[in-house]
Amino acid sequence: MRKPSVFLAKAAVFVLLIAPAFAGAATPKACDLLSAQTAASLLAGPVSAPVDMQGIGCSYITKTGTATVALTVVDQPGLSGADFMRTMQLSAGQGATTESISGLGEQNVLLVRTSGQNGLMVLYHHKTLSLAVQRKMTPELKSQMIQVMKEMLAKL
Repeated sequence: MRKPSVFLAKAAVFVLLIAPAFAGAATPKACDLLSAQTAASLLAGPVSAPVDMQGIGCSYITKTGTATVALTVVDQPGLSGADFMRTMQLSAGQGATTESISGLGEQNVLLVRTSGQNGLMVLYHHKTLSLAVQRKMTPELKSQMIQVMKEMLAKL
């Protein structure tokens, strides 16, 4: 009777130690996180079929071909919050404004450009998520981008 009890105890400890490593191991594909319905909502119009970029990227274009929305999800195991912020500030370029959104991931940057090439980049659990929307920034679009990102982060 003692042998099965010891085996079960060892098996339970093994599962408790190993399961967490596998539980978060698979990063969802970008097209699983960004649906056509969400893309259409962000672009305020119907979109074409998604273009899957090897699982890490997903993009949609409006049926009129005038605007795009894209999401990339990249594992970044060695990226620190400070390095992320430095990289995002450098990528902003001239004429762009940046803003940090409180409570969104570990670090984040909302990038607004006069060209309409807007982005919300977030560092979360050693992954970077970049949501790019080609549309004039409005308070409604900003709110919508933040909400969409929160929903995506909840799936990671």
